[in-house]
Amino acid sequence: MPPPSRTALFIDAAYLDHLTRGPLAMGGSPLALDMPRLPALLNGGTRPGLTGYYHALPWLSDPPLPAEHALYEARRRFLAFLERQRGWRLRAGRTERRGGHRPGDWVYEQKRCDVLLAVDLVRMAWRGEIEAALLLAGDSDLVPAVCDAREAGVRVGLRYFPGTAHADLVACCDEARPLDVAALRAISRPAGPRPGA
Repeated sequence: MPPPSRTALFIDAAYLDHLTRGPLAMGGSPLALDMPRLPALLNGGTRPGLTGYYHALPWLSDPPLPAEHALYEARRRFLAFLERQRGWRLRAGRTERRGGHRPGDWVYEQKRCDVLLAVDLVRMAWRGEIEAALLLAGDSDLVPAVCDAREAGVRVGLRYFPGTAHADLVACCDEARPLDVAALRAISRPAGPRPGA
C-alpha cells in the first residue's frame, strides 16, 4: 500500500460556490460537482492526504423563516455527506447579516473561513505535517499564510478560474494553474441549486 499523500488541499467553499454558479455554470444552471472526485482531479489524479473544506452554514433568523430553514437543512445534509468522505475535514465559520431593516437591504457575508484556512495552512506547514499544499481559492487575504507556509518549506499550488483570483495570490504561489473546465464538467452535471448551496 502506498504511503499517505503529504499534500493537503484547502477549498474555500464560498469561492467554489461562486465558480459553480457563475463561470462554470452550464446553460445558466449551477454545476453540481461530484465532490468526492474533486480532490484527486485538482491534485493531478492523486487523492490528497487531507481535504479541508472551509464553509459557513446559511443565516437563520430568530425564529427562522421557512425558506431559511429549508436552505439551512439542505446545506447541513450536504456537509454531513462531505464529512463522511475519507480524508475530508470540515471547518465552519459563520454567516453574518448586514444592512438595513428590510429584506431587500440585507447582505449576507461569510466570516472567519479565510482565517481558519490560513491558520490550518500555517500550522500544518510549521509542524511538518505536509510537504505540499494546494488551494482552491482566490482571496488575497491568504497571501501572508501562503508566504509563511513557503517559508516553512511547503510547496504551495493554486487552482483558480481566470479572472476570479487576486493577482497577488496567483503571484505568491509556487505554481498557479487555471482550472481544467472540461475535466470539472466531466465529473459534474447541470442541476438546480446544489444541496445546501
